[in-house]
Amino acid sequence: MIEQVLNKKEINYLILVIKFLILIFFIFVSIRGFQETFFELDINYGNQYKLSDFIRLITKRTYFRPSLLLLIPLIGIFINKRIGWIFITSYFYFLLTNLVYSTISNGLDYNEEIVFFAIALILIFIWIMNRKKIVEKVYGLKKDQVLIANIKASSLGIFLTLYLAWTQII
Repeated sequence: MIEQVLNKKEINYLILVIKFLILIFFIFVSIRGFQETFFELDINYGNQYKLSDFIRLITKRTYFRPSLLLLIPLIGIFINKRIGWIFITSYFYFLLTNLVYSTISNGLDYNEEIVFFAIALILIFIWIMNRKKIVEKVYGLKKDQVLIANIKASSLGIFLTLYLAWTQII
């Protein structure tokens, strides 16, 4: 009985930590987008900018692109069903493929240990999300559905990486 309670608490804490990290990350990325937008508005228009200037800058620049990408796992935070698990896990697959893509396309300009640490950390988050207790008890996925859900999540993550790579080229 005590082991079941401890295991359930451990599962809830892991999921809460992951959800909290995604929420905090979304808030910080959105604040950064606003700061960069207002900084550019101040440089170009001073204190005399209008709402139309703000909207034009948002559509012209990509300061809010990371916030838009973080909407996917943010929506997944509030859904404790299969689609929520796919959205959250797809973000980790996106981080993994985006890190590998940017490392390959830019070369290994920065510290190799940091890149390998980041990859290991992302793989740990993917492993946590694929734990049997989390998949079955929190998100209601059956054992035979996990592989298909992982394929969907990784496909969504790869698609987001390809989308970012394509929009940066154009």
